[in-house]
Amino acid sequence: MASSTSPSPLQAEDLLESLTRVLDPEMGINIVDLGLVYGIDLVYDVGTIQMTLRDPDSPVREIIEQDVQQTLLKRHPELTAVNVEFVWDPVWGEHFMTEEGQRQLASPITRRIATPDNPLTHDDIVDTLHHVLDPEVGINIIDLGLVYGIGLRDGAVTIQMTMTTPSCPLQATLEGAVNRTMQTRHPEITDVTIDVVWDPPWGVERISPEGRRQLGW
Repeated sequence: MASSTSPSPLQAEDLLESLTRVLDPEMGINIVDLGLVYGIDLVYDVGTIQMTLRDPDSPVREIIEQDVQQTLLKRHPELTAVNVEFVWDPVWGEHFMTEEGQRQLASPITRRIATPDNPLTHDDIVDTLHHVLDPEVGINIIDLGLVYGIGLRDGAVTIQMTMTTPSCPLQATLEGAVNRTMQTRHPEITDVTIDVVWDPPWGVERISPEGRRQLGW
């Protein structure tokens, strides 16, 4: 007899991961790594996000609230409602930021929304990947020479890339950063596929002049 498995129920961790696509537009850092998310409550098909802002009088409050709701409802169609509750205790401080958030300070993200008159291009994808830093050397993956190819079609992006070594312990970290950064800067993208390849093997000759300058070479 054939067996079937039902999809795993939605978890608060799933919503937290999706919230890494929501930017504080003033900082260019996602609200999770910026330390703005205090709690997530998921009851059946209703999610409630407890969060704060860097400033209670922030002019981007409404923008962030709408972005949270739209992002979660789009990524999790099983949700029927998303509530955002702003809290001010404890007061946000820079020490709330994650290590990833600290790295993003060096390369803040701004949204690039495609329109029929200004569609997404290969150059846009390259520009976006400049925001993804290799955490070991602090250089973006374009200038480090890790990106071998980019495909763009109908809202889906395929990125062919490599690692500095096949045993690189940061592969999952970099893949996650690529996926998150692409979908954060380009919310219209429906799918990101990352194809990690080892031929040709990476070498220091692939580092761009800008990358060499940053390394002090």
